[in-house]
Amino acid sequence: MALSLSPPLHSLAFLHQTPQPALALHRAPSSKTRFPAIRLQAKPNDHRARKTSWDSKTQKDRVPNRPRATTSETTPSEGTVTKDRKQNTYAEAYAIAKHIPMSANKVRRVIDQIRGRSYEESLMILELMPYRACEPVLKLVYSAAANATNNMGLDEGSLIVSKAEVNEGVTRKKVRPQARGRAYQIRRRSCHITVVVKDTSL
Repeated sequence: MALSLSPPLHSLAFLHQTPQPALALHRAPSSKTRFPAIRLQAKPNDHRARKTSWDSKTQKDRVPNRPRATTSETTPSEGTVTKDRKQNTYAEAYAIAKHIPMSANKVRRVIDQIRGRSYEESLMILELMPYRACEPVLKLVYSAAANATNNMGLDEGSLIVSKAEVNEGVTRKKVRPQARGRAYQIRRRSCHITVVVKDTSL
């Protein structure tokens, strides 16, 4: 009986081959590039270079600012009506006194006497009237006339008091104690005075 021998060992050489290393799924980062750059396909509109504020070409590509039309060059179009401002024929100067510690009704009876009168006549009336409100009103008329002469170059002899009004100001409230624990209220009133003078010779 013949025995069957195993095939020679050289035919089984593939069993003794050295195993090849498996392909690395992840690349080890190199010293130059820490993360591998990912390149994407460029879109058809990406080839245009974007201009930045620091680019030297932007200074050349800028459109020069067009000069604006001034008021002297502009002409009114057809159908438009130009309105001329009415110039005041009288030159006016004013003076305002605020927070005068006095009732508005007490000052109003003095103001009513000088409204519409000339500057010199108003000074005479204020100096002769026996009211305490004449002093602040007299100073205010002097101030309005000084503003007219120094600031506007007007003549004092041709000035008249065109407008004189008094408005109520802040009222301070106090309490006065009375008998049997009661309290009466005290009102300290104030007012604002306005005097306007104008030159009638112009």
